[in-house]
Amino acid sequence: MRIPSSGTSRSLRVRQGVILLVGAIVIVLVIGASPTGFYRTPLALGLVYLAGALSGGSQGSYWATAVVLIGWGAAVVVARQLNPNLDTSGLYLFGAGLGATTGMLLARRGFAVDPLGLTLTVAVGGAVLALESRYSSPLGDARFYALLLGAVGLVNLALASFAGDDLSEPTDPLAR
Repeated sequence: MRIPSSGTSRSLRVRQGVILLVGAIVIVLVIGASPTGFYRTPLALGLVYLAGALSGGSQGSYWATAVVLIGWGAAVVVARQLNPNLDTSGLYLFGAGLGATTGMLLARRGFAVDPLGLTLTVAVGGAVLALESRYSSPLGDARFYALLLGAVGLVNLALASFAGDDLSEPTDPLAR
């Protein structure tokens, strides 16, 4: 059975699926259930998504998610490590905004960065942050996000079995 192609080759789906699964395992092992480790989760997720994006070159997917999570995650780490005399929610928003700006600059340079992906990542991140501190739920546990990341990796691997041949895999302008 073959499903309509999204333009993502079989080999890219496999690479990204494996990267996301390995990233999920690393997050569980390194951050796990540590209450202070939760604050490293956005940056860790962003770095895993960046590895997935890089595996596809400039036309690969996950650029939007990667840059927003890295911007937000870096701001969270700075807030936790340096304890600046600033409102942390504003600092987190600033970091996410810098990530989104980076995404738009990459898009101008020819990278496949979806503006809707940028804004949805900011919106979902903000919703998680708003709900996590208010309610006792899995939202405060890095393992929950590792599970979701692993699920995305598994979906990529499943979709790879339905993807078309790699004969039409585009050349990457990043390799120029």
